[in-house]
Amino acid sequence: MATTPPIKSTIFNQELNGVFGEFGSGAGLQAFYLQSAITPRQLDRISLISDIPGSEQWQIRDLFQREVDHDRVRHGLLPYLRDATKIRFFNPLTLTILPMESDGWSVAAKMTKVVEREVTEDEAVWRVLEREGLFQVRWIKQHEECAQLRWNDARCKLVAIDGQHRLSALKQMSVDRDAGQPFEAFVQWRIPVVFVSFRIVGDRKEPPSVLEVVRNIFVYINTNAQRVNRTRSILLDDEDVNAVCTQELLQYSHENDLLPEKERRSEVIPLLFYDWRGEERWDPNTRESRRVVSSSAVKEVGEVYDWFEHYLLGRNFGPEQYNTLGIDPTHELHAAFHDERLTHDATSSLRDCFKGDYLPALAWLLEHFEPYAEYVQRLRKLEQDCLSGDNIDRHAFEVLRFGTSAAIDATKDDVSDRLRDLRNKIEHERDTVLVPPISQDIGMRGVMWAYSELAGQFPDTVWLDYAKWFTEALNAAYRAGWLQFSSKLRRHLRHVAEDHNETIINYRLADAGQALGAHAAILVGAYGVRWPDEKGDQWPEFFEEQLQVLQATLVRGYKKEVRPQLLEEYPIPGRERNEAVKKEAEKLAKKQIRAFRRAIEKVVSARES
Repeated sequence: MATTPPIKSTIFNQELNGVFGEFGSGAGLQAFYLQSAITPRQLDRISLISDIPGSEQWQIRDLFQREVDHDRVRHGLLPYLRDATKIRFFNPLTLTILPMESDGWSVAAKMTKVVEREVTEDEAVWRVLEREGLFQVRWIKQHEECAQLRWNDARCKLVAIDGQHRLSALKQMSVDRDAGQPFEAFVQWRIPVVFVSFRIVGDRKEPPSVLEVVRNIFVYINTNAQRVNRTRSILLDDEDVNAVCTQELLQYSHENDLLPEKERRSEVIPLLFYDWRGEERWDPNTRESRRVVSSSAVKEVGEVYDWFEHYLLGRNFGPEQYNTLGIDPTHELHAAFHDERLTHDATSSLRDCFKGDYLPALAWLLEHFEPYAEYVQRLRKLEQDCLSGDNIDRHAFEVLRFGTSAAIDATKDDVSDRLRDLRNKIEHERDTVLVPPISQDIGMRGVMWAYSELAGQFPDTVWLDYAKWFTEALNAAYRAGWLQFSSKLRRHLRHVAEDHNETIINYRLADAGQALGAHAAILVGAYGVRWPDEKGDQWPEFFEEQLQVLQATLVRGYKKEVRPQLLEEYPIPGRERNEAVKKEAEKLAKKQIRAFRRAIEKVVSARES
């Protein structure tokens, strides 16, 4: 940054050098700003709004960011800023100057006019924007990179209108340093800031209040600025174990997609299977971004993450995750799990660990589960047709996969038309092959719960061997119609996956273990060609446990079904009606469980014969 020439200061006793800029006007106002950087020693020049005496007496509508969440600062931001193993960076603090009344705590009611002029000092011509006696922003004419903010701290406050938590954490670090705590590198930091103010332009006569304009700027920054959606957040997070594992599962697909066609494994789930782009489009009616789901996608990235968190691995750094990934006290990830944080090196180790044993097994399940395998082959066929077609076909497929293509302007309408046809074909193939409940989130939530639960029945699990056993049994159950609403076996899913009105129920992530997950676990255990020899005698116990879980779920469902039927017989609410409802629900639940038991016992007998 160029050095500004020295000039004499009169009423202004604080200054900050930087780069000047301004935006076009709106609502009779024009924003101007100065970008700069400050040292830790200069942090005391900036006030938190909560530091301004009497700010709690401001009107409700002006309390736009007064409170600081000290727990967030203490337990979130400070550990991050102090961690020398991380790359520290954050957006600039957004600052403005609040002119104060003579009482020292009241913010001036109205904006005073900004006076614009030119002055010459030491042979330099300065352009100046000044609120007389308060502050001025000036820059050397035709050299906006040589700019300066100067203010009188006796008459105004330099405050943060966005980034108060960052500022609070930085101030605390500065205090720690002054108290002699070791963090010598902090004094070398240069903290990015941007100062913003505004001036009246055009025909506007009545100025708004200072706080009104500042509040509007704050609201815009915090509501209209683009936020990272959940899909992108997961794919960008290197410090969340389940996010890293989700990334690696998708990367496994992506790497295969990038191979030449002759080297590609056709059975591998293509990236198109996942809604990995997290595309959003602005809706002018709601004035919000609206999710646009890919026509080829079967699972959202967030749903895959939820598989890991709720079923496959468990919560981040928890004992289930520790054991499932094969970590022990001698493992290089042991320290990361003990400290409950991933450094850069630990994240790299985690990726290798996950890819070693667990990923190939999970990929096997997804690739060889028959409805998924069939859909993947149809996707591959459509891909081959497009890539072997004309340029329009190829560009249409590129847009489908990556969201853009290198099509020239003259052909973009043709590409759009072809893309529409391609999406319609894909949706037809998807809806033909994937049927409820597997086509819905509830289906694979049940499968993933069962996959995780049954793994505990295998001593010293070799994940790939287990996945092959599980998938073979799952496919046998699926072919028999157990996991298809279109099958005659649908009656066994009543009040497990759908109610008496054929409405999907028990679909939440936490429901699987008491509903479709327990149902699927019984099916896979029954169809498994060989229950693990060492634990073969535990099948009856496992079977009975899961039946009891399902029976409790059925009772809850049948209560809702029979209650309306008993209203005429028991018109008065109370204990008598409730007992009658319970008795009838238990009778119907036991009847369904008996039928399910007989069907499963036939499957086991056929398997063993």
